Amino acid sequence: MPLLKMKGIGRTYNVGDSETQALVDVDLEISEGDFLAILGPSGSGKSTLLNVLALLDRPTGGSYCVNGDDVTGMGERQRDALRSEMFGFVFQASHVMSEESSARNVALGLRIQSVGHREREMRVGPALERVGLLHRKDAPGKNLSGGERQRLALARALATNPRVLFADEPTGNLDVANTERVIEELKSLNAQGMTVVVITHDPAVAAAARSQVTIVDGVLAQSTVRAEEMRTSRSSNLPASESYVADSTALVHLGQRPTRWRGIVDDVFDALTALTSRTGRTMLLIIAFMLGSGGLVMSVGLSQSASSQVSERLAQAALDEFQVSLSASGAQATKAPPSDQRKTIEGLAGVVDVGLRYDLASKDMKPSRLEPGLTVQEPTFAGSLLAADSHYLALNGAVVEPSSALSLLDESFGKPVVLIGRETATRWGISAAGPDQKIWVGGQPVPVVGVIESPGRNQLLSDSIVIGIGGFDDPLSTNPVFIVRTVPGFPAPLSDAVPLALNAAHPEYFTVSTVADLRSLTRGVKNDLSVFISIISWVLLALACLSSATSMYLTVQTRKSEIALRRAIGTSRASIRRMFVLEGLLVGTGGGLAGGAAGMVALLVVCLQQGWTPVLGLEAVTMGVVAGAVTGVLAAVYPAISASRANPAQAIRG
Repeated sequence: MPLLKMKGIGRTYNVGDSETQALVDVDLEISEGDFLAILGPSGSGKSTLLNVLALLDRPTGGSYCVNGDDVTGMGERQRDALRSEMFGFVFQASHVMSEESSARNVALGLRIQSVGHREREMRVGPALERVGLLHRKDAPGKNLSGGERQRLALARALATNPRVLFADEPTGNLDVANTERVIEELKSLNAQGMTVVVITHDPAVAAAARSQVTIVDGVLAQSTVRAEEMRTSRSSNLPASESYVADSTALVHLGQRPTRWRGIVDDVFDALTALTSRTGRTMLLIIAFMLGSGGLVMSVGLSQSASSQVSERLAQAALDEFQVSLSASGAQATKAPPSDQRKTIEGLAGVVDVGLRYDLASKDMKPSRLEPGLTVQEPTFAGSLLAADSHYLALNGAVVEPSSALSLLDESFGKPVVLIGRETATRWGISAAGPDQKIWVGGQPVPVVGVIESPGRNQLLSDSIVIGIGGFDDPLSTNPVFIVRTVPGFPAPLSDAVPLALNAAHPEYFTVSTVADLRSLTRGVKNDLSVFISIISWVLLALACLSSATSMYLTVQTRKSEIALRRAIGTSRASIRRMFVLEGLLVGTGGGLAGGAAGMVALLVVCLQQGWTPVLGLEAVTMGVVAGAVTGVLAAVYPAISASRANPAQAIRG
């Protein structure tokens, strides 16, 4: 029974709207131990014939049997396994993995077969020794000469003890000396029982073969067989089950498939090797994931810290502060001036201080740095405009330069004065208060007597204009607001007492707002901050994922030779996908760990600059690492699928 048997094989390619017949009704039998040379001009179909014979491509017609079994309709995984166990390959382009050592190059087919590490060592050494490269076993593939690479490719094929060795122009890129060495090695292997099928233009290689077929325009034109040599050689052939590179008693039969976990371990190791051999690309990928996951960790930490700061301020204010405002109807009915009402509130037990404030409308007062009427247009003031007394700024803990300017808020001798926040001063180019510094409010020039350098408890004072009550023309034109500072714990009882003290007959004229009431906003503030910052951070992470996916896809394109080799010698599509996904997982996890650390450092720096207490839960760091790992896998999915879809016949020749 022939080892390989083709009957009526055809192979048609669709090129645009037309069809090209690469093989036409091919009948071919190859016996065990044969040495067949396939000859023909360029474009005659000899490479297509080899691809179909080696299960790298599928015929579009006819039947093909390997060792008596019809493989024409065999599934992809079965073809991969059969190709891995029965066939060895030597190509004109040696397809040596340049970053891996010679020993690991030779062991590639054994890794695909999931052969154990100890047995690999037993096979790799003899294979390298046979081709004269044992002394170069630790040298990376990129450091080998062209002849050494081709011999290394031959050793890689021999290590798996194939029954059939396919060689596609194995001497096409070699000098005379290396060509003779490869020819002698092929003859020696055939003499020991290995079936050899070679495509060649080299007359020396063709002369070494025991049989030849010529193909022209996809049709087998003629064949030559030296029968006397066939009879002589087959009588001395070794059994096919014996090793060509080591004692057969030390080896496991190729039909015994090892455990699945060993293949997964090899895939992990291959992924690590691919990453460590391309350190520049790997570091860029890790940095991309680090930025994404680090931004996520920092943003989550900032949202938690900011929420905590807001909650702390609200809770702190709720212990010792509330405010009292006069309703519109109350303002018309109440005759007592604000100063008298202020004294009434101060007289209650538990009150520490009372500040007075009037909220003013910027659109009516039109504060400006420039005199109104000038042709220069100035943006509308968007800060806070109010009239207040010195008590208001004092109980907020605001720091004013010069400090003497505080007293001018209460008594400015009939002339209005203003204090401005540091942000307002910077925007308007006012470095410090002075007699020559003024702004325009309500169409009148007002001197700037002080700058609020620190807003204290009220952050709105940073970007504000505060007009002194002592020189404010018509304070009753707007409703006053009293800010009441109390002994800690008194806001709640005093909030009931103040309206009665101000007007026992009509306490409804006054609205009391304790800051404790604002604590109901805390949860909303936290949620809003978290949602807002999380959206931004996830967008950044998605961008990192997209850029990493692009980089990994480009990497797939640069590794076509390696992928083609792996597929040709039996690596399954699933294993190719798994290898790239594992690379993405490892890079993403590494970036997530680095990003978690970087995010925590960035959070500490920001919190120190803002004077906040840093808050970061362990779940945020875990989220960063998990997010990095998940996005790493997602970034690798499409490149992995793209790599696994490579047609081995086309890729190996590309």
